[in-house]
Amino acid sequence: MGTKAALITGSARRIGRAIAVHLAGEGWDIAAHYNTSRQEALSLQAEVKAAGVDCRLYAADLSDPAAADRLAEECMRDFPHASLLVNSASIFKKDTVATLSPSLWEEHLHINALSPILLTRAFHRLGKGQNCVINMLDQKVTGVTPDFFSYTISKLALHNATRMLAMSLWPKTRVNGIAPGLVLRSGDQTEEQFRQVHNRTPLGVGPSLPEICRAVALLAETPSITGQVITIDGGRHLLIKFPFEDLPRE
Repeated sequence: MGTKAALITGSARRIGRAIAVHLAGEGWDIAAHYNTSRQEALSLQAEVKAAGVDCRLYAADLSDPAAADRLAEECMRDFPHASLLVNSASIFKKDTVATLSPSLWEEHLHINALSPILLTRAFHRLGKGQNCVINMLDQKVTGVTPDFFSYTISKLALHNATRMLAMSLWPKTRVNGIAPGLVLRSGDQTEEQFRQVHNRTPLGVGPSLPEICRAVALLAETPSITGQVITIDGGRHLLIKFPFEDLPRE
């Protein structure tokens, strides 16, 4: 067991997995949370252990608010030196104001907002020293659109909670966020559609997994940053104020 450990929710797949592998390469022991993706979690565990650090798996359904405290307690029992929490678990189901249902609304709010807040509170309470929490958000919080209605509102809730938690939990626990643009293909999006989204950013590029991972490491290792949200989206958030067609090009 090393000298630093991180609990990463939703770590079996996609962005959460990349963060876990990156931090393992930096010498962090990994407490890897997953919901139903056990085979992917076992694969992650093997990859992380190959980097020479410890990795333990924790299954929890974060749509159940009671799961947050249990997860934090199990993690701290196994990794009492844990000081980093990355709230990466998320659901992303399409709805609009016309099609939203109470059940889908509650599922998004519980998994994407309430559970990260409860985990942060438990992590703060149980942590032995200085803690860092990083909430994975979405570039959509910088300029809302009416699609993915419940998802967007849940991320807006966590975005605002990030600053409020930072104010509530200082000086023991720092709380920051990362709001990425489109990093990986989603749903039935084709590779061509994915490239087009990246090409139409002001910088002509989109965010990558290594960039997200480096931002996580920066926030984790910089003790003077709290209450901040880093947007990594190729400048796409600027299009909310300036229409794409009016952008100057050199």
